[in-house]
Amino acid sequence: MFELPLEMIATQGIFAILFVWLLVSTKKESKEREDRLMAHVEKTTETLDVLSNRMERVSTKVDHIDTRLSAFESKDK
Repeated sequence: MFELPLEMIATQGIFAILFVWLLVSTKKESKEREDRLMAHVEKTTETLDVLSNRMERVSTKVDHIDTRLSAFESKDK
């Protein structure tokens, strides 16, 4: 059976532990960043929905005013 020297295990073990710690740390940071991004996207979507509804109401009112103005102009001739 192949036996590893104690010194090699100690040095490689430290790098393995550091690698695993870095990997877990990076994954955690990525998850937190993704959660913040998704919260921002949801907030932006809600704001865009509100703006869309307001623009729809403004468009409807402008169309109504245009119709009334056209009727008034045709009646005046």
